[in-house]
Amino acid sequence: MFRRFLLVLVMALPALVTAKTPPAQVAVLATLHQLHATTPAYSFEMLGQAIERLQPDVLCVELQPADLQQRPAEAAKQEYPRVVYPLIDRHHYRVYAMEPAEPAYSDILTPYIQAGQDFSVREPEQAEAFSRYSDGAYIGLQTYWTSPARVNDAVTDSVLRAKHELQQALVGDGERAGWERWNRQFLGVILQAAKENPGKRIVVIVGAEHGYWLRGHLAQAAGVQLLDTAELLRAPVAKPVQRAGRDDVPVT
Repeated sequence: MFRRFLLVLVMALPALVTAKTPPAQVAVLATLHQLHATTPAYSFEMLGQAIERLQPDVLCVELQPADLQQRPAEAAKQEYPRVVYPLIDRHHYRVYAMEPAEPAYSDILTPYIQAGQDFSVREPEQAEAFSRYSDGAYIGLQTYWTSPARVNDAVTDSVLRAKHELQQALVGDGERAGWERWNRQFLGVILQAAKENPGKRIVVIVGAEHGYWLRGHLAQAAGVQLLDTAELLRAPVAKPVQRAGRDDVPVT
C-alpha cells in the first residue's frame, strides 16, 4: 500500500509543479515604425509612455541579437533608437531579440521577399492594385488611430488580418509560407521568454501587422496569460507595481 502511495505521489509531482508555476503575462504592443512621426496620437513620445504604462519586466523586440549590442541607425524601425533603447537603459529590462541571426535571417526572408518581387513581375497590374489598396488601408487606419489603444485593438487587427489574407491570396504560397515562418520565429522567442520568466510581465514590441497573428497564437499557448493591450492602455494610469525578482539582467 505504501509503495502504491509513493507511485501515485511521484506521478502527480509534475502536475503539482506545473500548477504552482504562474504563467507569464504577455502583452503585444504594436508599433508603427517610421509612421509614429506622422501619427500624432501615437507619436514616439506616446509609444514610450505606452511601454512604461504596461510595466514590463521583460521585453521581446523586433531586432536581431547583434542589434541590441550595436544599436545601429534604423531607417524604418525608428522607435528603437528614439524610444526603446533609452527605456532599456533606464529600466534595465531583460530583453529578447525575436529576429534570428544569420544565416536563419536570410533563410526565412530571402524567399519571402523574392515571392513578392516575382508577383510584381508576373502580375504588374494586380501588384499595383494591391499597393493602392494597402496605401488606402493605412490612410484609413491613421484616421482611426486616435489613441495608442486603437492601434492595439480588434479593429486594427481585423484590417491588417484582411490585408494579409488578400496579400497571400494574390501572391501565393511563397507569401503565405514566408509570413508564417517569420511570425513563428517571433512566437518561438516569446514562448521561450515566457518559460524563462514565469509570473513576470512580458511586453512584445512588434510592428502592427504582426499583432493579429501573435495575439491569436498566444491566446492558445500554454504557460502564457495573454493580456488585452488595448484595455490596459485605456485604463486609468495606476501607480507602478513593484514586481519581485526584477534585477539588472544582461540582454538575451
